[in-house]
Amino acid sequence: MSAAATEPLAEIRAGEAVYAAETHHGVVSVRGVRYGERLDPSDRFAPLGDPSPERPQAAATVFPQAAGSLDWLLGPALSRMPQSEDSFLLDIWAPSGAQDLPVLVFLPGGAFISGAGNVRWYDGARLAREGGAVVVTVNYRLGALGLLGGTDGAEPGPRNLGAADILQALKWVHRNIAAFGGDPGATTLAGHSAGAWYAYVLSFTEQARGLFSRTALFSLPWQPPLNAAGFGERSRLFAAALGAAAADGSDGGGSPEAAVTAGEILAAQAAVSKAYAGRGLGLMPAADGDLVPSWAMDFEAAAAAMHVEALLLGSTDDEAAAFLHALPVQAVSPDQVAGFVGAHFDDPAGALSFIDARHPGATAHAKLVEAMSLHQFRLAATELAGRADQAGIPATLLRFSVRSRLEGAASPHCFDLPFLFGNRPDWEDAPMLDGFPGEAFDAVSDRLRPMLLGFVADGVARTPGGSAVPRFDPKSPALYRVSETGDGTAAVEPELRPRR
Repeated sequence: MSAAATEPLAEIRAGEAVYAAETHHGVVSVRGVRYGERLDPSDRFAPLGDPSPERPQAAATVFPQAAGSLDWLLGPALSRMPQSEDSFLLDIWAPSGAQDLPVLVFLPGGAFISGAGNVRWYDGARLAREGGAVVVTVNYRLGALGLLGGTDGAEPGPRNLGAADILQALKWVHRNIAAFGGDPGATTLAGHSAGAWYAYVLSFTEQARGLFSRTALFSLPWQPPLNAAGFGERSRLFAAALGAAAADGSDGGGSPEAAVTAGEILAAQAAVSKAYAGRGLGLMPAADGDLVPSWAMDFEAAAAAMHVEALLLGSTDDEAAAFLHALPVQAVSPDQVAGFVGAHFDDPAGALSFIDARHPGATAHAKLVEAMSLHQFRLAATELAGRADQAGIPATLLRFSVRSRLEGAASPHCFDLPFLFGNRPDWEDAPMLDGFPGEAFDAVSDRLRPMLLGFVADGVARTPGGSAVPRFDPKSPALYRVSETGDGTAAVEPELRPRR
């Protein structure tokens, strides 16, 4: 890196705090910004308050988590980062001299149990430089630390600390981002997978009103929050799994969760996940009557309650290929596909006919990937786009149809992320990019990034030439497809009506 490309360390003042900043190739980066700290430092489940100005930054860490189930696609970058229960951190990138620029806040995914905004995958420098935007990535509590525990012997009740952490981060951004060159009144909240779920819920949560004005959701899963019975069952399983560890380390006082290590908590939450294998997620947010309503996945009610002015909805062709990779191809029978479709679609015969036509001669495994991708992701995005339009919120529907060269991966969950951030070197050890031609990567990324950056700028996704990507129109439903050979409008799936 040349001396001209790198400038000396500088300082940025925001309120009473002073932050160390670096400048590389015209982009200022501020890493490890504390957006909050626990009100009771001795309670790992305490809610957050504002951070102390005496400790504005910290070294990069991630919240405690086990190895991710999608490491076979993404590679080891996340698992190599140090872990801490105090990883209430965000990273910021802004063009040099930024002032009153639009802001993009990105929430990472990870099935609610893994992930981090500060892993190198989400380096925002290129988006900031090209888009004239301030980019922010956020860490939030995961797994049992963010979803269970902290009951102190009382009747278990949802805490949704992960969602509360994100809300605290958004409040920090709203109060402070002007010091880094951003316009707090022009903020887009974006997320991928579980991060998209949180961004979606916060788009109609009253406490988040005024903290952002647009929402970009990539691979939003159809995942209703747990009801009281589901949450209670998981809480009891978790408490039972913690019992022996707590008994070994307890001094007889406090809650069982306070007496164990983060590693023991991860082991206990793994036991919960194992108990729900094949039946959905073991750990996920629960309806709490506050941040997360019971009707969160009722798209009509959600769209009517939204406090944002525009939506951008993206999904990949073969989302479920990421989750079914470990299931041997020969282990899936046509009867299993028919069983899944029968349980998840109002018109099973019509859905099976569509799947057979889309994948003629394919294995039952490939057809199960299609059925799950339809139900959990693609049809959910189309339905939400339609409900948003009815509520007067313009929505744009993107479909990422670029295939990985990794055997069995197809166009899987997460494959759009390196193209979206345009930072292939940060994904150098991601198996899903093995063998993918560099020129083809650049061509796709160069067409995808302007869509997000246009939306961040003024709520309209745009092509590289500046043309607006058509908004979704329920009267003539279509999506905008991004493929390796080019982009353009395409028909959405027929009205298959997933069973909810």
